[in-house]
Amino acid sequence: MEVARYQSFSLAAGHLHISQPSISQAISNLEEELNVKLFERSRSGVQLTKTGQSLIKKAQSALNMIQDIYDEARAEAHSLTGSLQIAAIPSMCNAFLSDVLSIYKKKHPYVRIEVNEDGTKQIMQDVISNRADIGLISSQQGDLIDNRIEFHRLLSGTYLACIGKHSPVPIYNPMPVEVIAQEPIITFKPNYRQEDYLKKLLKTDRLNVLLTIGYTEAAKKMIAEGVAIGFYPDFSIKKDAYVQSGDIIPLEIKDNDLMLSFGWIRQKNQHVSKAVEEFIKILKIVIDNQGF
Repeated sequence: MEVARYQSFSLAAGHLHISQPSISQAISNLEEELNVKLFERSRSGVQLTKTGQSLIKKAQSALNMIQDIYDEARAEAHSLTGSLQIAAIPSMCNAFLSDVLSIYKKKHPYVRIEVNEDGTKQIMQDVISNRADIGLISSQQGDLIDNRIEFHRLLSGTYLACIGKHSPVPIYNPMPVEVIAQEPIITFKPNYRQEDYLKKLLKTDRLNVLLTIGYTEAAKKMIAEGVAIGFYPDFSIKKDAYVQSGDIIPLEIKDNDLMLSFGWIRQKNQHVSKAVEEFIKILKIVIDNQGF
């Protein structure tokens, strides 16, 4: 359509913000696919052949129909109302939700959003009991997920050992498990499942737990002060304020074979609302833009 409009490959390419060889190749591919010649090429430019003139009307009609689809979809999206209940583990909240919700609210200002931060075990129950439309959780291979739930992976990650700048613990990167095992650690409450992951990661059933706490800033403050070692998913900690200031040093763990999947869950066979669909779409875009 653009080549026919401008009667020039170069002008059409400029309007479409692509290179001239790319658009020339695209036209050649289309002619080969349709097994017809669409344009006559000459030094003065390009002209539609008789076949091209016949097909251009159908091409325009097809483009109009595609535009109608986009317009109708946009109109529908802009009129989204109602509520959206999200239950999410803190690492997903910290890493992505502020960006996702900022975009979402600009596009859909009439949707009332509620976010509940909790551990994976509770989030699954919230989804099953319809207290949440969608849940953001972590899982590892072999985890038992309720058969009423379906899990969709968004990204993979693992834990980093987080040590305070003033900690007396000798710093290695990666940190040997035996060094970590000798030090007090901070873990999160049982519904976060972190202790289960750490036992596998540190290859022990006896963790030297100094404190069990919620996923709060208090935990990071104690880590920064060198009171204990903490553990956070790699994707969630690298942009953390404590890490960026150098008060917390995230370190890889030697011989780490723990790989976690982070994703979203919903009830099986349940209708996915447009509000949820739009949230998932924006979430994927934000994760992709951050390089995960």
